[in-house]
Amino acid sequence: MAFDAITSISGTPQGIRPVKTTGSGQGDVSFKDMLLDAINGVNQLQRESDAITEDFIAGRTDSIHDVMIAGTKASLALDFMIEVRNKIMDAYQEIMRMQV
Repeated sequence: MAFDAITSISGTPQGIRPVKTTGSGQGDVSFKDMLLDAINGVNQLQRESDAITEDFIAGRTDSIHDVMIAGTKASLALDFMIEVRNKIMDAYQEIMRMQV
């Protein structure tokens, strides 16, 4: 399955990249590692946004555009991560309701 069309979109968050798979269907990256990678990516975007905001407040930069773009990127990444968490929790709860 090709993900080139998805990764070529400029709005794709930096912390999210397609999972490489081998011919047998086994992923090279575990789910835990992929999730930790995404969380670290969101955290990095939040830190960058905070740093740019502090620079703007301190007068070290005068580009409000960069501040707004960094804040929006961080906000969207966090919103996406929250939705992923909600889906994971819904799936877990559905599995726990299954009869064995």
